Amino acid sequence: MGSRGVVVSWLGRAASLNAQGGLRMQARLTWILPLCLGGLLVAFLAPVNAQEEAATSGFAGAEMCAECHEDVAKGLSHTVHGEKGFSMRSEQGCEACHGPGEAHIEEGGDVSKIRSFKNLSAADASAVCLECHENGRRMLWRGSTHESRNLACVDCHSIHQAKSDKFQLKTARLEDTCADCHLQIKAQIQKTSHHPIREGLIGCADCHNVHGSVTDALVSANSSNEKCYECHTEKRGPFMWDHPPVRENCLNCHTPHGTNHPKLLVSKRPYLCQQCHLDTRHPGTLYDASNLLTSNREFSRSCSNCHLTLHGSNHPSGWSFLR
Repeated sequence: MGSRGVVVSWLGRAASLNAQGGLRMQARLTWILPLCLGGLLVAFLAPVNAQEEAATSGFAGAEMCAECHEDVAKGLSHTVHGEKGFSMRSEQGCEACHGPGEAHIEEGGDVSKIRSFKNLSAADASAVCLECHENGRRMLWRGSTHESRNLACVDCHSIHQAKSDKFQLKTARLEDTCADCHLQIKAQIQKTSHHPIREGLIGCADCHNVHGSVTDALVSANSSNEKCYECHTEKRGPFMWDHPPVRENCLNCHTPHGTNHPKLLVSKRPYLCQQCHLDTRHPGTLYDASNLLTSNREFSRSCSNCHLTLHGSNHPSGWSFLR
């Protein structure tokens, strides 16, 4: 037999052996493969089942809570947390915030076996709320003015017995909640010239984000001016002639909460203007108590009687804000 015949014979035997081996391998796979797949399925589902069991262990259910805390459960049912939307986010009800209550019940109501917000620090109490309320206007809570002064969500909000129509506040109006601490602001809005806060036409939340802001005084805009322009759009400009202190900050001349001077001014005219404009162009005699009887600016005499467009002018000759 030639070399070519030897090669052909060898290849034929190899093919025969491979065919027999393939059949044997196929026969083994018919029972090995299901075992492997079954093992992988068990290994995959076991942690999931363990997590579900761990997640539900120790929980007693909201119905058990209501058996003792009937008044609290009744009050909660009338709030946002008692509506269907809350149950769609969590199946644990009361225990979503207070933690597993099974041990609390078994120990006869031992308060050490349940998460009580009365015993939590401000940071820990707020951390519970932020598990759900971490977005929107609450994004800047951490590091905010109120958070850094050790205030907690529950200092302003009542989860079970809210008295307000919205925001679940401890008082009927947001302004009353803010006034508990900001007594000076509360006094200012009682003055003759004030934003209509006490009349209920605007509120603290219209200008401030109490949960945090990147600007001073928790203003809910990029600057105080941008916030003022949301209502006073005619003052935005652009103007051909700008009044620099106006463009810099509205608060240079105005106080937003209240004052006894007209138009929420920080001081009476013309003295307000004379804080910057002293003896310029025409006599700028200081307005003070020394010339009460002789001053020609005592009544109905102020810079704005002539300078009408102090916020800015688009008139070609309006450089002095006379038109």
